[in-house]
Amino acid sequence: MKRYYFKTSEEEKKNGKTMPNLFELYHDIQLVSVNSDELTQYLSRIDWRSKIYFCDYFMTLKDFRNEEDFFEFYVECFFRHIDIYFINTPECNLSFIRELFETLDVKPPERKIGEYVIRCLKCCAEQARFSKEMSSNLKRAALMTAKKNGSQIGGVKGAVYNIPKADDMKKQIVQYSKTFDGTYSDIELIEKLDIPRATYYKYKKEIKDKKQTK
Repeated sequence: MKRYYFKTSEEEKKNGKTMPNLFELYHDIQLVSVNSDELTQYLSRIDWRSKIYFCDYFMTLKDFRNEEDFFEFYVECFFRHIDIYFINTPECNLSFIRELFETLDVKPPERKIGEYVIRCLKCCAEQARFSKEMSSNLKRAALMTAKKNGSQIGGVKGAVYNIPKADDMKKQIVQYSKTFDGTYSDIELIEKLDIPRATYYKYKKEIKDKKQTK
């Protein structure tokens, strides 16, 4: 059995850390570096009983041209006994669909199997959507309650906090950035440090402000 991880375009934009975290759990996991159009073709290179991990069902769905393309991929994995796992929306895991079939003793006609898989997936996706919305609403309600009770929500405007990891990043920015003592451009250094652009420029501004006040 082999493990694979498909990184969606939305994760790329957010500089997602799912793959490094998965690698801490499964050192044999491989990154699938193909786009969604190529993913179905890539299945021919994946052994039966392997596992493909995604961050989130809805993020993955957006990467496909349409739902039908994704459903075709999902059903193909079902027939090839390749399991699909969605880390943030486990309700849509392919292994869960298999368990439903076995538990309920569902045995659709052979030509209807794919249709049954898709119908089950749609039901599971609706449940996953409801769970995400409920979680978001509960967090929003908790923040509103805390605010009404006088609790400080978020950081104080203009405050600079001493965070160990931030301090280390700032030292590296001073060491490597062309703006200070180094030779790296901003783009090169963001890639080297592997941090979000917004965080990089926030730290850089704080460094400049601190130097100006000295």
